[in-house]
Amino acid sequence: MNQAQDAEDESEEESPGSEGSEGAEEADEGDERRRDFRHLACFPAHLHAGPGIARSALIRDLSVSGALLLTRARFKVGDPIELSLYLDDQPDAHKVAAHVVRVERRTGHRAHPWTMSLGVRFDVALTDLEPQVKALADHQAALFGRDGRESAK
Repeated sequence: MNQAQDAEDESEEESPGSEGSEGAEEADEGDERRRDFRHLACFPAHLHAGPGIARSALIRDLSVSGALLLTRARFKVGDPIELSLYLDDQPDAHKVAAHVVRVERRTGHRAHPWTMSLGVRFDVALTDLEPQVKALADHQAALFGRDGRESAK
């Protein structure tokens, strides 16, 4: 692969909403898009779709109103979920109720190991957790040389 292709792949992966939309299920465009700042930070989470059913996920970005998750779990638009967020070094996860507003199948080199991309909207805004999210995003930004915030589209 040449340097131009490497740069294109890198910028594609860093850009928000760059997931392929082939086969995507989408909610009403005005209802689905977050208006709050998205903190770019990757951290683990668990998706709970029902009692005793937990699936792993990786949060790609998070705002007080929603998140973009990478996962292998399959959900449909409208599905209610509960997230366990691991934002800090505390042993207990932050539990958050949400519902799925966008589902996209990841394709090509971006599909491994996370085959699905889920947009979720929180049932209650996470204003009390924003300081932890911002601290995590800022820490990761310092490590990777970016500003850690992305304005909502």
